[in-house]
Amino acid sequence: MTIFGIKVSEKIIYTLISIVFSYLLICLESAIINKIVKNNTAKTKHIQRSQNTILILAKNLIKYLIMIFTFISILKIFGINTTALVTGISAISVFIGLVFQDVLKDYLVGISIIAESQFAIGEIVEINGFKGEVIGLSLKTTKIKAPTGEVKIISNRNISDVINYSLNKTLLIFNINVSYEDDNEKVEKVLTKLANDLPKLVDEISEATMDGLDSLSDSCVVYRISTFIRDRDRYVIKRKVNKLIKKTLDDNKIKIPYPQLEVHNEK
Repeated sequence: MTIFGIKVSEKIIYTLISIVFSYLLICLESAIINKIVKNNTAKTKHIQRSQNTILILAKNLIKYLIMIFTFISILKIFGINTTALVTGISAISVFIGLVFQDVLKDYLVGISIIAESQFAIGEIVEINGFKGEVIGLSLKTTKIKAPTGEVKIISNRNISDVINYSLNKTLLIFNINVSYEDDNEKVEKVLTKLANDLPKLVDEISEATMDGLDSLSDSCVVYRISTFIRDRDRYVIKRKVNKLIKKTLDDNKIKIPYPQLEVHNEK
């Protein structure tokens, strides 16, 4: 075949057509899945994240399958016996499976995690004692980023204990120490008003309650305010509410006890 006066082998042309066609297919499936992910409106955030994670993995799987079929079709174009090649690859796969048993365990556990929606990318989890946000989830490994920035990469086969903090809101408790000298009714009234106002003052809080006098310690009376929050907002909320508690107590002249040291000088 001659193109622009240059003689080009038909095998080369068919190879180029196969490569271009596979590239267009990969772009098409990627665009479709990205659009599905963008328009995903599942009932809960957890289901939405799980579905998006599955879609992303499916996108990668389809891409590799297209590449494999393209490679096999190119071999056929050049007259290579692909049946014998596939048989050889199967035999090699069995050998690799025996050698890399741990890798296969990773993949099996990874499939189980995704199928059971144990956790998904973007959720806050604690795995084997390490807590953070899931920033990567593949069939082989899981990546978790701690609030302090460390990233832990865990082989899926080593995942045993999982706590998912994103499935439901978690309890956040504020213990407020007040002096014994302050009037109990006044303190409860002030703290009850603060608890009722918290949803207006802190965007991340939808509801808060003043649970009352929680305990009597050696040097102070301990009151308790509690709220259910998204765990990813825990540290932001703690800082905001602690500041409001301090300001509220100061404005109402309620004392916050602190350790004092008495020194006696003997004459």
